[in-house]
Amino acid sequence: MVYGLRHLLTVTEVNRYVAEHPGAAVVNIGCGLDRLAPEVSDESSPVYNLDFPDVLEMRRQWVEPSEREVDLPYSLTDHAWLDRVDASRGVIAVAPGVMYYVEVADARDLVRAMGERFPGGRFCYDAESPLVTAGSERQISRSGTPNARMPFRLKDPYEVRGWSDRIANVRVEFDFSSYLADRSRMPRLLRLGFTGMRLIKGMYEVVIDFAE
Repeated sequence: MVYGLRHLLTVTEVNRYVAEHPGAAVVNIGCGLDRLAPEVSDESSPVYNLDFPDVLEMRRQWVEPSEREVDLPYSLTDHAWLDRVDASRGVIAVAPGVMYYVEVADARDLVRAMGERFPGGRFCYDAESPLVTAGSERQISRSGTPNARMPFRLKDPYEVRGWSDRIANVRVEFDFSSYLADRSRMPRLLRLGFTGMRLIKGMYEVVIDFAE
């Protein structure tokens, strides 16, 4: 359910932005095998797939490309990719399920770079509280990936406000299920689970708007 809601909230935030910024660029950071382009409501918006070169090569083998997709074979920490994005009509960058694996210092540098390069742009990502992240890291280790680290841990998700003077606003949503049109259709135990996560602020979506 978390993975499905993560995709839903990503698509929702992208379409909210492109509705206000027709033709805006959409950057899918750590795209993997995501199929985001077909769900971007504005067909004039280019979709940039940012990931490691070998991942993009695998993507070309398994995912049918869209005509409006552009591959960016970079790590998110290599800020050269910012210059490859046409930001003339706005930019929204999304990083669903990615920031968990990024060092806080690298995340801070990325936000600062985007703020300078993309005035009026938006950056969206999901994350977890330090306690929940530690549990997720243990779960991944038990599932067969013992060396996976999840270093992105902030006690206060609003801390990002102080990362750059180019940040105009930060919005945090502590309940993924709020993106559902009808939350009542979710099984009761899942509703309780997401309610619990909201109460402890254990899981959240961050939306950063950069100043014009």
